[in-house]
Amino acid sequence: MNARIAIVCSSPLLAGGLAAALQDVDGWTVQARRDSSEADALVLHARDSAEALARHAALPPGLPAVLLGDDLHEVVRRAAGDPRALALLTPSASPARLRAALAAVLLGLSVREAGGDIDGFGAPRDPAAEHEPLTPRELEVFELIGKGLSNRDIAGVLGISAHTAKFHVGQILAKVGAATRAEAVSFGLRQGLIGL
Repeated sequence: MNARIAIVCSSPLLAGGLAAALQDVDGWTVQARRDSSEADALVLHARDSAEALARHAALPPGLPAVLLGDDLHEVVRRAAGDPRALALLTPSASPARLRAALAAVLLGLSVREAGGDIDGFGAPRDPAAEHEPLTPRELEVFELIGKGLSNRDIAGVLGISAHTAKFHVGQILAKVGAATRAEAVSFGLRQGLIGL
């Protein structure tokens, strides 16, 4: 996929580091710039919550973005009804996570960093499409499905039998209304049930 990525950051040094982390992806043209003109997606860095809110408010309609910041709780609240593809990451996100989040928003997915200080982020839930809640164990299994693990690998990580892992996977697919693992992972990312 050919995509023009604009990095918007107040620190030229940090913008250069973000650009370097994204340079080697085939099809991506990355430039550090102050505006979003002619960009297919943005990577934004915010020094604090006020700057994060300002950067989110200034986003052009529908333009996918990755926002890196320490305190994004207010952005999470304001983004709840925003249909744009948006990824929220902590500034300590690895280059691999940054690339994965950017690839996800380019595909129209909203994501948040798992285990980060960005609780509650996800696409707005449609009450008509509510699913049966997942158990804590099913959420653990769901995270591992999202990382691409097979039933056998999930069993090894969690110390359960492959049959039990298969049962949990089946329950997750049924509860989220997915026919395949990929469909379930897509749903989980959109709903904020799992992270990258």
